[in-house]
Parts: sequence; structure tokens; C-alpha cells
Amino acid sequence: MNAPTHFNFPTPPDTVFPAHHVWADSVIWAVAIVLAGRCALDWRRTGSPLGLVLMAGGGIAYFNEPVDDVLGLVHHPRPGLNIVLDTIGPLPMWGLPTYIIFFGAIPYLLLRAIQDRGFNLRTYWIGLFATFAADLAIELPLLQTDLYQYYSYGETPMTIARFPVYWLFINTTGPVLCAAVLYAVPSYFTGWRRGLLVLLPVLADASCSIAVGLPVYTVLHTESVGGVGRWFGALLTCFIGLVLLDAFGRWILHTRERLVGREADTATVAADSGA
Repeated sequence: MNAPTHFNFPTPPDTVFPAHHVWADSVIWAVAIVLAGRCALDWRRTGSPLGLVLMAGGGIAYFNEPVDDVLGLVHHPRPGLNIVLDTIGPLPMWGLPTYIIFFGAIPYLLLRAIQDRGFNLRTYWIGLFATFAADLAIELPLLQTDLYQYYSYGETPMTIARFPVYWLFINTTGPVLCAAVLYAVPSYFTGWRRGLLVLLPVLADASCSIAVGLPVYTVLHTESVGGVGRWFGALLTCFIGLVLLDAFGRWILHTRERLVGREADTATVAADSGA
């Protein structure tokens, strides 16, 4: 007789969803609305609704959250939870505007910064640290109020103020990849493929969170690895995240150099023709 199929999960925290979640919902939705207004103004100025489309895609990307919760061991207290999405697992309202901001608005703002300003790897990494700061600005206050918790077998590695630092790389690679794709291959999203833009935040988030998080996801679910093994998995996740972020930056830089070179060639041809 075959043994029953099972998965390895540590026992999640025994907590109740706090009543003050309304404040978190209100503040995060307010930020999302402000950013939506910024994108609407850009639409009026440029004629492109890209910012709003990406924000809608960020909202759709919330369907990825239950997968991340299962793999990365993120616990949303069940008693009292104000559920907005319930698929693989129930998810709270505050997470929806968070995804709209982080996986929709931030890729758009990164793209606009790349397009409008000079780009080099130094400014790129400064921008990434700003993205890290945005992630921390969302997560650190919420974690202190017990709206959700990270957990694992034993101590969760690399944790500061209840936040496991490796999540910075799991979270930020998706928005950066989204911006890099839009900058490097914008001609792909033309004609009938224009409608695929709304799915780009979903795919970028899902692919990066799996690729970057796989080492730490594995050790978090493996009780026998111990604390050293969990730290090794966390460090490997950070390393993969750094490699991908570096690769995205160099892809953007190569694309920009190619575009600048093409513009210079065009200007030379025009000058020669005029002569």
C-alpha cells in the first residue's frame, strides 16, 4: 500500500487578524490612488495608458501571493481575516493595493526614470536601493502589527524586525524585470500583443519569485537542515537575486547604448545628406 502523499510544513503561528487592519487598508489604498492619479496624468500628457495598465496587472498578480505564501511560509491569521481573494489560500484586503503599487506602479516609475534620465549602472543600483526602501516601508510597519508573519522550522534566517532580508530579492526582481522588458523590447507589445501588457507584471513576479526564492523555500520546508542550512539557503537566494538584478541592469545599459548609437548614426547620415 502506497504511503499518502504529503508536503512538509512547520506549524504556523497561532494568531488572530488584528482589528486595526482598516488603517493599513486605508493608507495603502490612498497611496495606490495617488499613484494611479500620476499614471492618469501621464496618459493625458503622453497618450499612453501604460501606467494604469501595469497597475491593473499588479492587481492581477495578487493571484501569485498564495503560491508565495505556501512556498515562502508566510502566514495570514485566519480568525478575523478580511478576505479579498481565496484560491489556494485566503488573502487580506491590504495585500491587493500593495501588489498594485509594488508590481504595477513601481515598474512603470522605473521605466519612466530609465527613459527620461541618463542611465548607468551606478544610478541603476541607487534606484534599486530605493526599491528596497519602498519594500521595507510597506513591510516593516505591517509586520509589527501582526497583520502577517514569516515562519519556518526553527528560527527564520536573516530576520531583522520580523522581516527576512532575503525577501527583498524575491520581491524586487519581478518589478525590475518588468521594467527591463518594456525598455528593451517595446516593439513586441504592438498590434494584438498590446493586450498582453496587463499580464507582464504577473509573469515577471511569478517567474522571479520562483527562480530567486527556490533555495530558501527548499530549506524552510526541510526540518533536518537546521539553522546553518537555512542560512545557506537564504544566502543563496540573495546571491541569485543579485546576479539577476545585475543582469537586468546590464541588459538595460546595453539596450540604451545600442539606441544611442543608432540615433548618432541617424544624425550623421542626416548631416551628410544635408551637406
